Amino acid sequence: MSSFKELGVLTAILALSAIGATNSSAATFTYSASGTLLGKALGTQIFTTKSGQVKCTTAETFGNISSTDFSEQHVTVNYKNCTAFGFANVDISPATYVLTASGSVHLKEAITINVTLAGCHQTVLGGQTLSGITYKNNSGRLIVEANSGIKYKGTGGFCGSTTEQTNGTYVGNNEVERTGGGSVSWDA
Repeated sequence: MSSFKELGVLTAILALSAIGATNSSAATFTYSASGTLLGKALGTQIFTTKSGQVKCTTAETFGNISSTDFSEQHVTVNYKNCTAFGFANVDISPATYVLTASGSVHLKEAITINVTLAGCHQTVLGGQTLSGITYKNNSGRLIVEANSGIKYKGTGGFCGSTTEQTNGTYVGNNEVERTGGGSVSWDA
């Protein structure tokens, strides 16, 4: 009878080990070679705060590929052709993100949104982690889709108070590719 118990315990241990091995395999970004990563917006990028929406039709993504397999990718996004709250003259500082293959994105530094004509400034706070990020492989390119909450502060005009707000959102999708050909993929 004790051999049956030992066999049952051994089977349970092996089953748990298999589950642990499955869960420990991490998602990765895979590149055909090192080099440079470039990307573009596939649609309008929208930052929404209590004051209204900032819409950008252009988002240029840049990054360096230093390895063919890893779980994080640093990128800088330059938002252009932006309007805010009905005003055409909007300047946005470059955004530095760390994309993680597990599906979150870390905003390294604050993003400053200046609506010059309104004397209004919005700051998307740096150091926050954005969730609601998905990746899709697309014929050697990678689509990054964001539908995330954001923390922000505002100053000047109708941009709100300097108190941190947690009710903002960021929605956008971008496609990135390796310059000079090759492939980029996400492997879960």
